[in-house]
Amino acid sequence: MFFHGLLALASVSIAQNPQDNAATYYSRDKNFLIPFKSPGVASKISKIMLHVSEDFGKTYALAGTAIPSQDQFLFRSPKDGWYWFAVQSQEVDGKMSPPNINLAPPSLKICVDSTPPQVTLRGILKDGVANVDWDIRDENLDLATMRLEFRGADGKEWVPLSAQQLAQGQHTWNPSGSSSIEVHLTIRDKAGNFGESKIAIQPNGMRSGSIALDGTGAKGNVSMVKSRRFQLNYKIDDVGPSDVSRIEVYVTRDGGRTWRKYDQDAPKNPPCTIEVPEEGRYGFTLIARSGVDLGEQPPRSGDIPHFWVEVDETRPVVRLIGVDVGRGIDLGNLSITWTASDRYLGPNPIQISYAKTAEGPWTPAVSNLPNTGRYVWRLPNDGLPYQFFLRVEATDLAGNVGTAETTAPVKVDLSTPKARVISAEVTAIGGASNTSAAPSTPVNNFTPPPPPSSPLPSRNNPPPFSPPPPPPPSSPSPEKSSANPASFPGSGNGSVPPFPSDPNKND
Repeated sequence: MFFHGLLALASVSIAQNPQDNAATYYSRDKNFLIPFKSPGVASKISKIMLHVSEDFGKTYALAGTAIPSQDQFLFRSPKDGWYWFAVQSQEVDGKMSPPNINLAPPSLKICVDSTPPQVTLRGILKDGVANVDWDIRDENLDLATMRLEFRGADGKEWVPLSAQQLAQGQHTWNPSGSSSIEVHLTIRDKAGNFGESKIAIQPNGMRSGSIALDGTGAKGNVSMVKSRRFQLNYKIDDVGPSDVSRIEVYVTRDGGRTWRKYDQDAPKNPPCTIEVPEEGRYGFTLIARSGVDLGEQPPRSGDIPHFWVEVDETRPVVRLIGVDVGRGIDLGNLSITWTASDRYLGPNPIQISYAKTAEGPWTPAVSNLPNTGRYVWRLPNDGLPYQFFLRVEATDLAGNVGTAETTAPVKVDLSTPKARVISAEVTAIGGASNTSAAPSTPVNNFTPPPPPSSPLPSRNNPPPFSPPPPPPPSSPSPEKSSANPASFPGSGNGSVPPFPSDPNKND
């Protein structure tokens, strides 16, 4: 049983991930069709069941059933996120294939992403040189689709710019003429969602930009810090003979709608130390005053800050779901599943480390992993302990680190020792080489009598009659005596009783 491609409903757009051999797809629609094909004789199969996992293959739940003639499933995802699929068939005699769906590898992985990229664009045109910077936010960006272009005030065709395709970047060029220009940036994510931003820049040296509000302020040229106390670096241009008397600091918390002057001015020489009361996004604009008190106008409502600072002191939340040691064909592989969440996770925030003890020290195994929730680590042949603790780390853009560790060591040595006897040797008494010697430690402390001078008695060679010696005078002769369990017959005298060749036959 296997999936046969993926069909989309209505406006669904499916983008294939080439790194997963056509097994991973992205969809901007939450409802889609999943075709399948039945191998072998379809008449033996009574129904086919689609199972879905929302925890990266750890557990599966039934998502739908179909008969072989239907050839497809309709799946409706409740929310955005990753969905792993596996199919199970039931034959007419009730036999299930595979028998346990939770042990079956996924046949298809689909990321449902209905959120378009958020694009913020800012620019300045001064002395005939244009400069723009941008910030693009999306978990599944397709940077190969990014396009940056501009056109003059005459509104003619857009001129493409050879800008680097980065989520956060900038580009400088010299547009012909000195009139205002329009700049346009477009991009799509892997699910086909479209994001764009367009700004108009005037040739007055003032920075213009788009604002994408998200409840905490605007997005733009943002610097991430992990402390409420930080420093601003800056540069002062066009200083006259009267020098600079002071530098005023203005701050906004609502994307430029309202402004207030910071309590302290910035020094003439950077940096300027700022302390804010809480986490969040802050916009800053610096106004320099000359020695004769000349300078730019303070920011007004609607003005865009010169610089954004995102204060983020919250660590990512990481949960280690499972660590599975491979067996059989997966021997030597370690499958690790996790979840990591944070508002500002980067594109490759995950690191996996190991340590001999829970206290460390921790040795990085693999770094710069995307937050896919699962990684199969091919264990090295040597240099790794036979058991160790495992840690998953997630680092956000501000540098905060969240971790999750195993509570017990992971045992990667699955060998089961087996003991077996390969030979036996007789140890001689006193070190003499005599293969017929008795054991060096007598059984039950019994020392056998010396061997007789004549051959052992047998049926054809009976022993001569010899009356038993009388009992010692000091020892009473009981009518019945009980045998000592620690002794053998014949102990205590020099004779050996007859031992018949057939114990079941009486002479």
